[in-house]
Order: sequence, then structure tokens, then C-alpha cells
Amino acid sequence: MKRRRPEPWVMRNIRLRSYFGKVIPPKTVVKLISAWGDNQGRTFRIGYYSRQDGLNCVWLVNEIGEYERTTDQESIDKDFEVLNLSAETDLFGDEREVLGRIPTAELPTLEGA
Repeated sequence: MKRRRPEPWVMRNIRLRSYFGKVIPPKTVVKLISAWGDNQGRTFRIGYYSRQDGLNCVWLVNEIGEYERTTDQESIDKDFEVLNLSAETDLFGDEREVLGRIPTAELPTLEGA
């Protein structure tokens, strides 16, 4: 019986972090529509992606501009409603300012959408 050679750690990390599906751009505003504890109905912004985490690790930025929690791309499609799709092209935020809070002037118009 032949033994399989263990997968090198570098290749394993690349395989686990690679994602080839649709990527939601940073700065997109989403609203949670499914029950995640008492967070249903909250509005988040998609944060910049991390090269270390990969494109399938989506950072959610809360109302006050803090990177609060993570989810994956499939969960964004299933559990969130996209209120405002961003046109941001820089997925990792290289040479971009850190995301802040969503301007309060925008919130009522997004909530009504």
C-alpha cells in the first residue's frame, strides 16, 4: 500500500485561501436580512480584503467604522441584501484611506431603498 506524500504547507495555504467566484467590492453597503442573534436589520459596509485572509474572507465594517466581524462570499449572497453596490476596483485598499462610518446623510436614503 502506497502512502500519500503530505501536501506542502505553502500549497495547502494557497488552496485554502484561493477563491474564484464573484467578489463583492469593498465599500458596498449591505443590510443583514437573516437572523444572526440580535443583529438582524443592521447595516454594514464591506471592508477591504486582506491578502493574508484571501478574497473569500469578507470583513464587515459596522456603523461607527470598525472592522467588526467576518463572513464569506456565499453568506453575503444568502444572508444580506445589497443596498448600494460600490464601484471600488482596489480590493485590498492599497494606498486608500481606512474606511470610516457611513455618512448619516446616506443612511435614511439607503434604509428606504
